[in-house]
Amino acid sequence: MSVREVPHPGPLPGGEGEEPYLVSALSRGEREKSRPSPRPSPEGRGGRAQGAPVRTWARALRVAFLPASLLPYTYGALLAQGPLRAGRFALGLAAVAATALSANAMNDYADARAGADSQDPEYYAFFGGSKLIQQGRLCPGAYLCAALGLAVVAALAAAALAWTLGRPGALVLFAGALGLGWAYTAPPLRLGYRRLGEATVFLVFGLMAVGAGAFAQTGAVPTLRVLALSAPFACLIAAVLVANEVPDAAEDAAAGKHTLVTTLGARRGYLLFSGLAAGAFAAILGSVAAGWLRPVALVAFAGAPLGWRAARILRWDWAEKRALVRSSRLALGLHAIVSLALIGEALCSAWW
Repeated sequence: MSVREVPHPGPLPGGEGEEPYLVSALSRGEREKSRPSPRPSPEGRGGRAQGAPVRTWARALRVAFLPASLLPYTYGALLAQGPLRAGRFALGLAAVAATALSANAMNDYADARAGADSQDPEYYAFFGGSKLIQQGRLCPGAYLCAALGLAVVAALAAAALAWTLGRPGALVLFAGALGLGWAYTAPPLRLGYRRLGEATVFLVFGLMAVGAGAFAQTGAVPTLRVLALSAPFACLIAAVLVANEVPDAAEDAAAGKHTLVTTLGARRGYLLFSGLAAGAFAAILGSVAAGWLRPVALVAFAGAPLGWRAARILRWDWAEKRALVRSSRLALGLHAIVSLALIGEALCSAWW
């Protein structure tokens, strides 16, 4: 340790005159040595996450949205007559989960390449992407590898299901769902950039998800009744997408991503959300009136207050991203409540 004499700039408190005093100080080299060594970064060169924790990959793959795919599939499986075939159900469930996660990874990868998620660096959990690429915590290649790996898992599960059913059509169904999921943001189709994203989500994570559940049990093409009963799921998952598009509208427009919300304007996004939510409840009422659902299905209307609150936030706070986190959360809650209510109705119909 080096010691140096430094003249005091003024009188010492309580003293007289300008007395020199001694000050102890570490030399520059010793100061550097005394500093704690920086903790090793979990990211390697090029932003690769080496030994990335489960939480990081859960965020990267948007696992929080996975129930929105699994609940419709489960409902479709319960629509089939007879006992639930657990083996077929498990294979189909694995294929649906891997398809959804693969599509999520591909969407983040494609949006990052297009610059759609780079306008606002803040992470909002429900919209705006995972931001892990933008923060340098995962490289784009990691997302691409995840999308491809999960696609292989989905293909293997679908192939096993096709072999179990004796129907190659299972492969066609899941290949179509995966292709559309990737095409949502990936070139050359980039459906989400051409005002077709909402229709794609309506089809893949609504109609096809319910139909996949029924197909996994029966091996038969879904009936008109199954397609009609999938309408609430399709409307509500599209409503979730719209709720997430409202806060992203300015960034999407700047990146050339044309959605229905950017076309209508974020200020009017609540109208689209409200229409889709109303369509879901109208479909339930129509199915009860047609005798396709028991009156107990009306329990699904318990989720209506969540939709109402989400619509109000989208209407009045459409420019406040932090407030819009609540509307996205409420939209997902609405989807979950209605899904569970319809699954409960299907179980009641199967048991009584």
